[in-house]
Amino acid sequence: MNRAFITLYFFLVASVVVIGWGLNQFWESVAPEQEPSVETHALFQLIEHDLLAQQPQSEQGYNNTAQQISTKLSINLELLPLDDLAQSAAMHELHAGKILAATSDNNVVWYKRLAQTDQVIMLSIPVDDDSESPVYRVLLLVFYLGIALVIYLWVWPLSRDSKKLESQTRTLGKDGVPETLKISPTSTLYPLAQAFNHMAQRLRELIASHREMTNAVSHELRTPLARMKFALAMIEEEKLDEKGRRQLRSVEQDIAEMESLISALLAYAGFEQKTQQLKQTNGHMRDLLDELQIRFTRHNQRNLQLEICDITNNAEFVCEWKLIETVLQNFINNAARYAKSRIRIELMQTNSEYIIAVEDDGPGIPASERERVFDSFVRLYYAEQDGDQTSGNSSTGGFGLGLAIVKRIMQWHHGTAQFVEPEILGGARVQIRWPKKNHN
Repeated sequence: MNRAFITLYFFLVASVVVIGWGLNQFWESVAPEQEPSVETHALFQLIEHDLLAQQPQSEQGYNNTAQQISTKLSINLELLPLDDLAQSAAMHELHAGKILAATSDNNVVWYKRLAQTDQVIMLSIPVDDDSESPVYRVLLLVFYLGIALVIYLWVWPLSRDSKKLESQTRTLGKDGVPETLKISPTSTLYPLAQAFNHMAQRLRELIASHREMTNAVSHELRTPLARMKFALAMIEEEKLDEKGRRQLRSVEQDIAEMESLISALLAYAGFEQKTQQLKQTNGHMRDLLDELQIRFTRHNQRNLQLEICDITNNAEFVCEWKLIETVLQNFINNAARYAKSRIRIELMQTNSEYIIAVEDDGPGIPASERERVFDSFVRLYYAEQDGDQTSGNSSTGGFGLGLAIVKRIMQWHHGTAQFVEPEILGGARVQIRWPKKNHN
């Protein structure tokens, strides 16, 4: 702040001095020189006649007469000793009897030597204000435009660097953090850019550490799990009593859940590290839903009914189809876990948005929990059925990562995902919407 204030202050002061001096020099060079008019010549002749009428006179006498003339004619008239102008370059011109002019504020001061004396008549006559001159107004406009240009030249680098900083904060790099911001050390925003780069580097290190830890833990766990599965396969061949077989089945289920957790962690880490550059294309959402319906029917063990209501009349949607498929599969699996008999999918459009809603006839989600379920590792439990409302894995209880992935996918589409009040079946109703025109 201090640096910006000091540089701007001195920049403005220097600019005002330089521009003002330059324009003043130009004005003096183009301003027309004052030439005595006929009236001015006549006035000087009248004054000289009155001053010389009563010769001989002393210097005091001339001054008294000059005061009388000044009062009589209502003009500003004075007499100066010629010696006061002895060092002046106009001395010779005055000796020659010429009338000289000089400007002072809004007056023109005329000088003429009083004939045959050592006195100089100084006559001050008001003139029109220079500010009324078109040239003066143009120069004044040029002065203000010059100051504006100087301020612009100072502000432009600051604005340019500010836009760079804003752009970098909006644009994520390949590793999920902004790229290094390059700003000249002379820029006012250089300290801020340095702090920004330090923050970006720290984020990059944290993300890399998180990625390495997730991958290492996931892969290291797969090895002992594989050995456990192999050991269980060997044990299964042995003759076990009923109690031993139940314990064996329980261990196998625990191992399957651990494998599902590892897969979910790897999938979630992959979505966290994915960039926002989507490849969106046109297509018919009804075709995707028909395919998902076929898969659902093939693996449906509870005889649930999956209904598709297309209000758009098979209109085209624009999206990243693989990601939207992940979202819809997640919703269908969640609904299948808690639905009693029916699941309903609705396709809708407005002038500006695409909308898809999935509703079931299960117990629903309390209003107080509808936002929280989209956070990572959040699971909801119900007395009648222990399960995970937020997981995308229908074969296990889930781990609370499914809806977190959904939330991230919809953010990439510049859209939203939220649970809303049920409209038809009375259970949980989740709805996604995203704009028709995305800027990726």
